[in-house]
Formats: sequence, structure tokens, C-alpha cells
Amino acid sequence: MSKTPHLADMSPAARRTRRLIIEAGIAVLAERTSATLSEIAAAADVSRSTLHRHFADRNDLLAAIDAECRARFKRAEAAARLGEGSALDSLDRLAQEYLGLGLVLGLVFADNAPVDPDSWDDEDGDGGLAVVIEGGQREGDIDPELSTEWVDVTFWTLLFGAWLSLQGGMSRRDVAFQLSRTVRKAFGAA
Repeated sequence: MSKTPHLADMSPAARRTRRLIIEAGIAVLAERTSATLSEIAAAADVSRSTLHRHFADRNDLLAAIDAECRARFKRAEAAARLGEGSALDSLDRLAQEYLGLGLVLGLVFADNAPVDPDSWDDEDGDGGLAVVIEGGQREGDIDPELSTEWVDVTFWTLLFGAWLSLQGGMSRRDVAFQLSRTVRKAFGAA
């Protein structure tokens, strides 16, 4: 069990330091999931003892990073306005919003990924992506001959390819265009 103080009990300076450590953890672990706490502390420009005042151990820090990533995914889903317009437009907007998560995708797509969106409970019970896909198939917007599972896995595979292209030096604008075009052609009803 964590001995870390509750966020509401922290001073503004302590909250800023905690935020810096989490941000550094995301950046460092996105590059190398085996990075040490000392490397994360150095990236956050804090001492190892300061890191340990905020996070008892690596698991505590990873839990905080996971929670931050989950919050960012939720904000991306909200920004994608999944309930508005056609399902294909929603998938396209969601792909773009997820692509904008940047380093967070590095954590999701890394070998031995420290962040796994599949492990997050769907608090709202809306099923997110699956609901969009199934609704789009009923409305004739998404190819009904593709299974929901296939579209879901392919969506994430395309996102992984987009992220790899960004890492390879392709411009954000070009990647966004290619991703959008592929989503629309791959999933759109004929």
C-alpha cells in the first residue's frame, strides 16, 4: 500500500513536483521501459529521495503514470465527440485524438508496455470503440462484413503504424493525413 500523501493534502509546490515526476516518467519510459527510478528522477530534475517522497516504489509511480495516461485517453475520447456525426467520422476523429497523445502512445505500444488500455474498466459502460463500430455497421457507415473485433484490432494496428511513422521522422501533418485516409478507406462501407 502506498504511503504517499493524498493529492488534496499536498502543497501546490508538491503537486507540481509530483506532476513533473509523472511527466518525466512518461517521457523516459516511452523511450525505454526498463529505465530506472534514478533516470526518471534525473529527467524530472529532482533527487531520488524527492521521487521517493512522492512515490514509494516503482509500482507506485507506474500506477500514477497509468492513471494519468487513462485520464488522457478519456480526454481524447471526449474531444473526439464519439456520439456526433457518422461513425466513420467518429473513428477518424478518435484516431487523430489518440495520435495527439504522443509519448503516451509510446508507453502503450512499447515492448513490456507499462500502460495497457485493455486493463482499464469501462466506467461508463458505453464500450467506446465497439459501440461506435457496431452503430456504424447498423447505420451502413462502416462495412458490416468486418467484425467488430477486426475493426478494433485493425484500428489499433493503424494507430501503431502512425506512431511508428512519427518516430521515423514523418511529419505529424503527413501522418495525420495518411491515418485519416486509411481509416476511411479501410472501414468505410463500400
